Amino acid sequence: MSPRRANLELANRRRDALIKAGYAEIVEKGIEAVTIDSVVARAGSSKGGALYYFPTKEGLLFCVLEWLLRQLNGTLHEVLQAQESARWKLVAELEVLFHSAEVNRRFYLVFFDFVSLGGRQERFRTLLESFFADCHHRDMEIVELGIRQQQFRRVNPHDTASTIRALVDGFCLQWLLGPADAPIETYRDRCRAVLGAYLLR
Repeated sequence: MSPRRANLELANRRRDALIKAGYAEIVEKGIEAVTIDSVVARAGSSKGGALYYFPTKEGLLFCVLEWLLRQLNGTLHEVLQAQESARWKLVAELEVLFHSAEVNRRFYLVFFDFVSLGGRQERFRTLLESFFADCHHRDMEIVELGIRQQQFRRVNPHDTASTIRALVDGFCLQWLLGPADAPIETYRDRCRAVLGAYLLR
């Protein structure tokens, strides 16, 4: 391996470590309380090194959100590619989106912080808009496939894709703010039942 490539890989690892530390800090403290210093301490990095990659807190937060959404989109793409049936693609998607109490609590605590930020800052709004557009496109493809495979009723794919996203986020929000001992699987099953009643022939 050339020295230049080794240096690039080391730089990428350091940058990724800071992003993951930033994510962990947001989960624990919320966006407002996160500082470059707290991220540096969690990552075991140096402040000079952190400022080289992220001169501002806003820049670090943007990269955390970008990383988080890329992880989720990548997982969904991989899971859906493994299924041929539209019905099973939708089931697989819901399994990812209602993964587990621990994973979902971390994700939505961070995600809703960023949604609030996106309502105030254009670059975050644009990134979130792109994520929702990806979700919408993916769900439209599932619905259109289900109609072609004669598994789903002839519904409007555009409207149905929006409904899927609204149901997922709505049920996850109800779970997050509901009774502490409520299993997330209950909300996943409710979401699945509503979609099944609406979509299945």
